[in-house]
Amino acid sequence: MSQFVYEKTYGASPGEDMVYDLEALINSYIGEQSVGCVKIGREHGRIAIAAFSLLMRRLHEGHRQSGELVVVDASSGMDKYDCRVSLISTHSVAGGLPFGCLITTLESRETLTLALTLYNSIIPEKAYFGCGAEGPEQCWRTRDQSRSCHQSRSGDQF
Repeated sequence: MSQFVYEKTYGASPGEDMVYDLEALINSYIGEQSVGCVKIGREHGRIAIAAFSLLMRRLHEGHRQSGELVVVDASSGMDKYDCRVSLISTHSVAGGLPFGCLITTLESRETLTLALTLYNSIIPEKAYFGCGAEGPEQCWRTRDQSRSCHQSRSGDQF
């Protein structure tokens, strides 16, 4: 009985049930939006989620600095599932502006690559201030345990 109440309140425990619940929630959210702004992917037991809000979409398309410098700021375990949250942001005179979020179950090159691939599949055509799939001029990643995992337009890896 207490397990039922817990799952009803907080969702399924780790495992396939949690993933199915999460996919259903994401699909429900996508149905409410006019554009696809979140995507989940699974590969070899790894789970990655890429997301951005409609405001973040506007930053991608209309903020000049998003085509110049992008910082992917990684965190440690954030919840009971030990997921990693990475915030994608750029600079402005007011400070950092977030324009994307990556959530992964592992902090490995493969998982981050999966998350970035998902992210690049949902960003607008005019992302990074019109640079599109080429990406920004420079990319930096904090807490880089796996070394480089992605290249910027100039060839620098982050």
